[in-house]
Amino acid sequence: MQRSLILKLEKWAMWGSLIGILYILRHLFPLFFLTFVLSYICNSSIKALEPRLPSRRTRVVVVFTLLLLILTGVAVLVVPRLITEAASLARQIITSEAEQGDIAQGEPTEEERPQARSVVTQELLKVLDDGLVRLVGIDTHESFRHTELYDAIVENIDSTIGSLGPSIRLGLQKFVNGAFNVGTQFIVAVIISLLVLWDLPSIGTRLSRFREGRTAEIYAEIAPGARAFGVVMGRAFEAQTVIALVNTILSCIGFWILGLPAIALLGAIVFFCSYIPIFGMILSTMPAALLAFRTQGIGAVAWVIVIVAIIHAIEAYGINPLIYGKHLKMHPIMIILVLLIGEHVFGLWGLLLGVPVSAFIIKYVVEGNEWEETAIEEASAEA
Repeated sequence: MQRSLILKLEKWAMWGSLIGILYILRHLFPLFFLTFVLSYICNSSIKALEPRLPSRRTRVVVVFTLLLLILTGVAVLVVPRLITEAASLARQIITSEAEQGDIAQGEPTEEERPQARSVVTQELLKVLDDGLVRLVGIDTHESFRHTELYDAIVENIDSTIGSLGPSIRLGLQKFVNGAFNVGTQFIVAVIISLLVLWDLPSIGTRLSRFREGRTAEIYAEIAPGARAFGVVMGRAFEAQTVIALVNTILSCIGFWILGLPAIALLGAIVFFCSYIPIFGMILSTMPAALLAFRTQGIGAVAWVIVIVAIIHAIEAYGINPLIYGKHLKMHPIMIILVLLIGEHVFGLWGLLLGVPVSAFIIKYVVEGNEWEETAIEEASAEA
């Protein structure tokens, strides 16, 4: 009994030490994560080329050359357009063409002021007026439009919409800064991934030495779980990347059919939000719906929602099983709770990793041996 308790305490101490080390290195976590995902995806591509190219290092050169060409194309063709569309959208989201004319011609008169309102304000007032006409009739509505209450409603709408301008500009600034930081870390992750995959067999041989000697117990306790976790996370994000690309392509086609501007920017938002279960669909739909409302009115918003619903129905029933598989399948309510708690505690990383990490913890704690054996078999099959 006492021996069993000591063994359990030793195991908890090992895992606690590992978690403590990860916490100390938390500021490097984005770099570690990008390196892991990139290495896993590139390693899968390297293995897929094995029948055609027997030399491993030749395959590494081919895969990373293709990756470099793709990144160069994105940097040259996509990034400048993203920056231009984001800046244009930030300037125009509140201001209508009439307001832009006011800059050159001076302040509008009282008769011209209704035409100088923002497009968003005009659309909201149109919806309000149409609803009042149906509710109380045309005559009563015309009388109401000349009251102080109606003027107060219009003024409140104008001030609310106007206050969104600084928030949008601040959000755009944070997005650009964050994108720059992620881009820098991504470049470093590519370099580290290349170095790791270039000498991966030798690295694996050296790590296997920890099986013996003083570190044997630590290796036996942590290595199987870490390997299982790596296999699950790698496969999930590898499949999720494919799904994100499919979502982005289909969404851009739908936005193009609707005639929405800033398609590249909307596509980038859809791509990154595709990594967030459930909430990602909501987050990616909001900018497209707002832009559709601003440019084409309330009817276009309905079409955006229809298109997004169709795309995500295809994802949920046709492709999503490739993402989570039988091990990562979780109830939607559980997913929502995990995402809420993860975002509150860990921010963006809680949204990205909350579901697969929670699924792994549940399986490893409840069905540890089965999970471990299955994951190791999958890893062996890949090798």
